[in-house]
Amino acid sequence: MRGYAQTSIGQVHYRHEGDSGPAIVFFHESPLSSAIYAPAMPLLGRSFRAYAFDTPAHGFSDPPPGPPSIEDYGATLLEAIDGLGLDRFVLAACHTGVDIGLEVARRAGPRRVSHAILTGVPLLRPDEWEGWLQGVLGGGREGEKPDSWKDVFAPDLHLSSDGAHVRWAWERYGRIWAAGSPVDLIHMAVMQLLLAGPRYNWMYKAAFAYDPEPALRELECPVLLLNAAGDPLANKDAIVASLVRDGRVVHVEGVPGQLPWRVPERFVSEIENFVGVGATAQSRA
Repeated sequence: MRGYAQTSIGQVHYRHEGDSGPAIVFFHESPLSSAIYAPAMPLLGRSFRAYAFDTPAHGFSDPPPGPPSIEDYGATLLEAIDGLGLDRFVLAACHTGVDIGLEVARRAGPRRVSHAILTGVPLLRPDEWEGWLQGVLGGGREGEKPDSWKDVFAPDLHLSSDGAHVRWAWERYGRIWAAGSPVDLIHMAVMQLLLAGPRYNWMYKAAFAYDPEPALRELECPVLLLNAAGDPLANKDAIVASLVRDGRVVHVEGVPGQLPWRVPERFVSEIENFVGVGATAQSRA
């Protein structure tokens, strides 16, 4: 099922499965959309009322009038949650979506957020992104000395009549995702980037300017740091666990990232176990 929530900047699109159990909300990484959660949504619907949102300007959500901050994204998505009548909810987010989720949690307050599942927390201050991106990109091509590694990772997108921007989008995922990634996964990612168009890097730019540590320290709910062992941000999880009041780490071996797409059953079962719902969690109780 799909739907739209009305907010002050326009409509926010979401995917929904399940009609009983705790509410759980998902925020995607840049520059994707709720499509990354599509394989996992029917499985989530067996234990949760699951909602996966398209961040404004991504997927089928309306764009804001200009590039937002993480605080702006958080305010808009909490409006969407409120518009759906979700009072208390589990929060789940990935990469740049984690920053947005942290802002949603901060604005909603501890009474409303029962659990948080965070995948690939970008625990980087604004002054740390350049060095981290240079390491992730392997130093760039030989002889390449860009003014900013942020511009290498998330350059502005200019539409071209010969379709060069489409080729660039495909090659981008060949560079930053693991070799041998499923072609349907890459196709989905490229299509979502192109759907966002020149706005695709707004979430990145907002994340580059955001320090998530204060919001992490404010979390009062149990936190599951659920990630692929091969994710480039997995090494941050032990540090994140030391910052939150109740943190635990689960890394899935043999997977480079994108858990809800590559291993949806494992992804959902770990969430069910953490929250304490579903057949597997009940059998362990």
